[in-house]
This record gives sequence, structure tokens and C-alpha cells, in this order.
Amino acid sequence: MTDHTTPPFDASAAANAADRNEPTADGAERDRGAQITVLQVEADERSAELLEVFAARLTDRVRVRSVERLSDALDALDAGAEIDGEEVAIDCVVTEQLLPDGRGVELTKRLREANGELPVVFHTTCPSDEGEAAAFGAGADAYFEKGADRGRFDAILNRVRALVDERRGRARGAERADAPTPRTLGSPARSLRSEE
Repeated sequence: MTDHTTPPFDASAAANAADRNEPTADGAERDRGAQITVLQVEADERSAELLEVFAARLTDRVRVRSVERLSDALDALDAGAEIDGEEVAIDCVVTEQLLPDGRGVELTKRLREANGELPVVFHTTCPSDEGEAAAFGAGADAYFEKGADRGRFDAILNRVRALVDERRGRARGAERADAPTPRTLGSPARSLRSEE
């Protein structure tokens, strides 16, 4: 079984673009250097530590807060995560499939019901075609089998950055769409658009 992401993902392109600011079509700058807070749901202390260590070594953008249980994850998502004495919002969840009080699929379903946009990445020691299908069926954005090699963590962190940057870009686009449109003088009902 191989690692899967949806949609197909070019890890090298994401790695090259993930930490720089790029102009968008409308001339605004997309902030790709903003901090990302990951909530890792992992019962195995050593596995949890590996993602935290690789994140600290590979990028200064990604901060990882780990919890062991599904219930702890739901609490952290409601309250935010405490990192370096600061309460911060969660930008992405990385979860194991098997948790002491549930399954990653159950967590993903609950997240999709509460916040359909929060990216969810599986990083599991329990790979199976059925588990992978269940994860994507519940709304997972990516699925990785566990391994201790650096390349695996590079791929996971690149995917997390790409998912969060994409989500933030959509949110900025929605904010711009909701902003009032300038009106022309003498024609209050007519919107002024650049296409006209």
C-alpha cells in the first residue's frame, strides 16, 4: 500500500512554494509563511514525539500539539491548543486510526459535522484498504502509513502545509466575495466591476 492524498499532490512543488509569499491574480499577496498549528491525535508517545521532532527540524511554520485520546482531541478543538503558553486555534488534525477511546474515522466524521473545512490527515500503523477507504469516506484529506524515515515526515508536513494554505486561501477568497462592492456615482444599484 502506498501513501495517498486527494487530490493528486506534487510534494516537490509544495515544498518549494510552501514557505514563500506569492502574488495572486488580483495582486494581493498570499501569506504562505503564517504559523500552522497541528493537533496530533496519537496514543503512542514515541510516534507522537517523532512528528513533533521532525516538524521542529524541517520547518519553523508548523507547531505540533499532541493528545492521546479522541475525547482530548475534541476538547482541544473546542478550546484551542496551548503551545508555548499561548492558546491557539487548530489548523489541521493528524490522527492515528486506532485510539484508546475510538477510531480516527469517528473523529474525522465528527470534525466534518462540526467544521467541514478543517484538514484531516491520517498517519497510521494500521494500514488496510478498508481502513483507507473508511478514512477517505469519512472526509480525510490524506492517508499515510507510518514509517520512521525522514521522507515520510517531509511528505506529511508538506501535505499539511498545502492543505492549510489552500484552506486559508479559500477563506480569504470568501471574505473578498462578501466585501461590499464599490458603487458608481448616480447609479446606486449598479456595481462597478473591473470587467465592465
